[in-house]
Amino acid sequence: MSTGVSKSQYASELRPGTVVSTVLLCTDVRARQTKSGSWFADVRLADRTGEISMKLWNYNQQALSSLAPGVFVRLRNLTVTEYNGNLQLSVDSQQYGGAFAICDPEECDLSDFVPSTSRDVNGMASELLETIASVRQQPVKCLLDSFFGDVEFMGRFREWPAAVKHHHAYSGGLLEHTLCVLRVCRCAAGQYEFVNWDMLAAGALLHDVGKMRSYDYERSRGAASMSPAGVMTDHIVLGVEMVSKRIAELVTSCPRKQSCASGCWTQQMALEITHMIVSHHGTLEWGSPVQPATIEACILHHADNMDAQVNKFERTIRDSIAAGGGQYRYSEHVGKMVWVPASQTEEQ
Repeated sequence: MSTGVSKSQYASELRPGTVVSTVLLCTDVRARQTKSGSWFADVRLADRTGEISMKLWNYNQQALSSLAPGVFVRLRNLTVTEYNGNLQLSVDSQQYGGAFAICDPEECDLSDFVPSTSRDVNGMASELLETIASVRQQPVKCLLDSFFGDVEFMGRFREWPAAVKHHHAYSGGLLEHTLCVLRVCRCAAGQYEFVNWDMLAAGALLHDVGKMRSYDYERSRGAASMSPAGVMTDHIVLGVEMVSKRIAELVTSCPRKQSCASGCWTQQMALEITHMIVSHHGTLEWGSPVQPATIEACILHHADNMDAQVNKFERTIRDSIAAGGGQYRYSEHVGKMVWVPASQTEEQ
């Protein structure tokens, strides 16, 4: 892909009064009416660092049919304003071709525009694989290798989001969330007795593996949606199915079974790993059919919930700090007021 467009402005850098001349990816277009009856479009524009709303006044859907999710929009000399604590752009539809226009996708590097993890994907993947390499129990290591040692699976796992809307809802989000949960579990395992680290590590790495089937992800638009299987059964059920099937395959048809000196998966071990998956949401109200009954399941649940909740605060701060830190702002992610600290630049 050609990279004719050089990104010099990112959404996270925009502040009230900033003059915007850049290219952003259109993720949503919704036609609405004002109180006076005239039409406008609420256009969501994004890059990998965040998003901003563009109000497109005197909107004519037929005339602007090319403006749709997935197209790149070139902006010229538009000034960022603030309304109800949110940043936005404002432009009249008659300025199409001047102040805003559709940009040739061949000129754009997709990685600049799709909302993505801010962390190093290669580094996270390496840390995950290093953890698997350190697992001592051979059956557990074989199970993890069967997933993450698969090139196709790992390729998708590296870019999959961890949610459609809530926590880690961006490319690489599933890898980031999984690794963060793993790290919290590692810290907890060092603090408490009776923890089987190999089993806990497997639970941390596999607890959300069902999201690979419960979500459909269109990377060209950075758009995630629930798959039919996800709607009908949820990622917990899908995850248990995937792991149980893989364990059964290892027990019955592992190519190294005859030469392996280690014992294979037992019914108790399989029960423990599936229990961590089905109980990691913690309560019936949060979607788990059972509550944690092992120390590993208890740790996994709290690590999973903590990382999910903290990520919502991270995203709120990251999205809001451009509009001015050192104040409280309502967060749609968290569902309440959140303190947005001043950035280091503002403090200076």
